[in-house]
Amino acid sequence: MPNFKLANTADTFMIIGILVVAFIVVYSSGIIKKNCEDDITCFKEALNECKTAKLISQKNNNVYSYVIEPSFRDECRVLIRLERAAPGSATEFKRLVEHKDMECRIPKDRVTSEFLDDFSTVIDNCSGDLKEGLYELIIERMYTLVVKELTGVVESAKASVYKQF
Repeated sequence: MPNFKLANTADTFMIIGILVVAFIVVYSSGIIKKNCEDDITCFKEALNECKTAKLISQKNNNVYSYVIEPSFRDECRVLIRLERAAPGSATEFKRLVEHKDMECRIPKDRVTSEFLDDFSTVIDNCSGDLKEGLYELIIERMYTLVVKELTGVVESAKASVYKQF
C-alpha cells in the first residue's frame, strides 16, 4: 500500500509541474492579451514594455483598435485597425480606410505611445491596407491642392499674356 501512495504523490507532483510549465508558456507567449478596453493609460504601460494588450480608442470620432502582439525580437508588433469611420465622413475616406488595418513593427528602443495621437511617428515602420489607404488619401488631397493652385497660376499667366497683345 505505501508504494501506491508514493506513486500517486509522484504523479500529482508531475501533473502540477506540467500545469505550471504550461501556464508559464501560455502567459509568456502572449496568447492571453491584457484587455485595456478604452483605458489608454493601461495600453501605454503595456506598450512601453511591449507586452500584449488590446485597446479600443476614438480619435476625431473614428474608432480604432490597437493590439500589441507577442514579439520575441528587437521590435514591438502593433496591429492598428480603423474599425469605424466618423459619422458623416466622406465616402472616399470610408472606402479607403474603414475596416482596414496595418501592422507596425517598431524597434523596441523607439517605442513610444505618441503614435496613438499621431501615426506619422511610426508610419514608416508599418505595412498593410490602412497605410496604403492613408497614402492614397494624401496623394488625392495633394493633387487637388496642386490643381487648385495651378488654376490660379494659369489664370495669372493668361492675364499677363493677354496684356501683352
